Amino acid sequence: MTNRRIFLRSSALAMVGAGTAPLWLQRALYAANAPSPRKKILVAIFQRGAADGLNVVVPHGEKAYYEMRPTIAVPRPAAGDRDAAVDLDGFFGLHPSLALLKPLFDRQHLAIVDAAGSPDPTRSHFDAQDYMESGTPGLKATTSGWMNRALPGAEGKVSPLRAVAIGVTLPRAMRGGAPAVSLQNLANFQVRNAGAARQFEQMYESADDPAMQATARETFEAVSMLQAIRKQPY
Repeated sequence: MTNRRIFLRSSALAMVGAGTAPLWLQRALYAANAPSPRKKILVAIFQRGAADGLNVVVPHGEKAYYEMRPTIAVPRPAAGDRDAAVDLDGFFGLHPSLALLKPLFDRQHLAIVDAAGSPDPTRSHFDAQDYMESGTPGLKATTSGWMNRALPGAEGKVSPLRAVAIGVTLPRAMRGGAPAVSLQNLANFQVRNAGAARQFEQMYESADDPAMQATARETFEAVSMLQAIRKQPY
């Protein structure tokens, strides 16, 4: 299982080392550069857990930062010091382990939103994560996610691959009334036995719950579409 630190470091190495975005991001954004006009694509990465923002983007120009963190503060930028912050603008700097992101910042391909957080004062880590995904801090009763609500209205039949999550289950942020599907990888998103696949479809088609019928129909449509896409050159 890839943790956040490995993910960030690997992405930085791929982006700067190759002078471009990592392959997974290139593929996700491929349609945006296609010759034919396409709609905009949003790629959102939600890294669960807790990050020390003050030591990720270091306010090395703030005296109080060092007064309040005498033992864990990242040292001010200094030539030759590999443990020191990587200066960005004279006041803020990156943690030294993220030094490879500096060229992206210099080329204005990377922006940092500092001191941003939830207006809800909860001290619950789990509630805070839920609020980030629901987009309604302080309101636990919200059943839909902000990404699902943000999907623009569409006329006619909606593509089953309009909203796709990479993971075992559909994240809270993508749950709601708009169709969305979750998959771990393209190769395994299928029922390998054609006969069994049809039996599953018939079983869900005869279900009494309309919501279950709709979800199953969208899932099988997504499977068929992905299988057709995989047969074509990328």
